[in-house]
Amino acid sequence: MSFNVKVSNDCKILVIHGKSYVSGSSGEISITNVDTGAAIFPNPVIVFSGANNVGSVHIDIGTFPSPNGLYKICLIENSVEQVCKPILIHCDLDCCLTKLTNELLACACDCPKCSTTLAKAQKIFLLLQSALSTVSIASADSSNQGYYTDILNKYKKAVELCDSSCGCDC
Repeated sequence: MSFNVKVSNDCKILVIHGKSYVSGSSGEISITNVDTGAAIFPNPVIVFSGANNVGSVHIDIGTFPSPNGLYKICLIENSVEQVCKPILIHCDLDCCLTKLTNELLACACDCPKCSTTLAKAQKIFLLLQSALSTVSIASADSSNQGYYTDILNKYKKAVELCDSSCGCDC
């Protein structure tokens, strides 16, 4: 474990676990929305302790510029960016897929409306899964900005397809 970023299942908390890259006692976490460039300010602090200089921090997603979207999360120590990871917060798409699935469960036949709903849900699901796959690849090579562009394009297309299909209090 050197730097891991995860969103809680309820999409309310960003959980970061990390190890100091310079054997320091603390670092800052830079959080930037890739689409808008908006950032959280001030940077949250992660405190490292123990023999391995590890630490964790939980950050309220409610403080983010947007509760969904692609973010670049970086660990800064001694004013130097040590490592960055992408994270895609996609609860909006999860809610959309839930609503579409509920519509499909209510379909009593193989009518054209059901076929359209199924096709839409499939496209959104495939775009989301492809974006998440690219997040995994980009986590290993975060210096390649093409990955961020690819993730963002797929996410935005899925959101566009969801349009008025939003559920879950969106």
